[in-house]
Amino acid sequence: MSEKQKYSGKPLAYLDQNILDGFLNCQNHDSDFIEGFMQHVQVVYSDSTFQEIHRSGLKEQYYSDNFLELLENLNALYIKPILDGNFKFTGQMRLTCGSVFSYYEEYINEITKYDQFLAPLQKNVFAVYGGVKNYDEMAREQIEAQYKLLNFLEHQIIALKNESINHSLADLFIRQKENELDQMKVKMPEFEVVVRNNVEHIKQANSETDAHLAYRNELKINIDQINKIEHPNILLKIWNKLQEDNESLRDKELNDFLQINNCVHKFEKIHAIYTNLNITGFRPEKKVKNEKKFVSAQTDISHVAYASYCDYFITNDERLFDKSKVIYEYLEISTQVINIPRFLNQS
Repeated sequence: MSEKQKYSGKPLAYLDQNILDGFLNCQNHDSDFIEGFMQHVQVVYSDSTFQEIHRSGLKEQYYSDNFLELLENLNALYIKPILDGNFKFTGQMRLTCGSVFSYYEEYINEITKYDQFLAPLQKNVFAVYGGVKNYDEMAREQIEAQYKLLNFLEHQIIALKNESINHSLADLFIRQKENELDQMKVKMPEFEVVVRNNVEHIKQANSETDAHLAYRNELKINIDQINKIEHPNILLKIWNKLQEDNESLRDKELNDFLQINNCVHKFEKIHAIYTNLNITGFRPEKKVKNEKKFVSAQTDISHVAYASYCDYFITNDERLFDKSKVIYEYLEISTQVINIPRFLNQS
């Protein structure tokens, strides 16, 4: 590993995709700007960055290759979640040096393997925006995805057994995973009922207008008023307004409303709060009934979550900028949200 690949010790800067777009142009026309930028920060990227790069290269691989080469030239570090022995997120991240192209290839192999299990579950939020037309198909896809997951896990356990690792810890691990798999299988009838009930509830919520609009109407939300609220404590001010207009919310705690009480780590809390802000109508995304727009909006949430482990989150997207600041303020996260003009003035 070359010296320039190692962590420089400089502040960590997570770049939104629109910043990487701009840097691609600078690479050919203003290389001094990039050199100056790199003197101040250490660039960081994530699987969400790869997700956007993958989408950019679906029609022409040339585009994705350009972004990967840019990350190499920026000496960017890969930020990855740290998992415990049970493959559960610990709330911590690891910075990794190495070939961006190699990591990207690993990522593509991973999404090919796991996207079939995860993508159907994301349809719930998409449906809230009125993006789903066939609710029976949606329920069927979610149930089938769970059965595919069980089948995949069973094959993984069989593969481990075939390794013939003669060690008590390995045997204990395999038995534990077999027990967990058996419990999941037993609960499948209950899972199917829950899925169908959830989908029916969403279908009913969308019966007269898109569910997120019905939700706003029910809570008497005036988007124009909400988006005029200024710093500081925007989220608390929005909550005060909602409680003022809705007697049913007056005995409720904000964290309950945001559905973050059961979230262990800030990564999960950020996803929950960002989704709530979108649905409530604070700097909402546009055209999310379009699946491509929806997927892009969901990726933005993950950008905010990953960037919370860095010193800077740099974006020129005004909606993303504003929501990130609101979330970081509420969760007392020290990451600075900044755009390129402000970054240059600050530097």
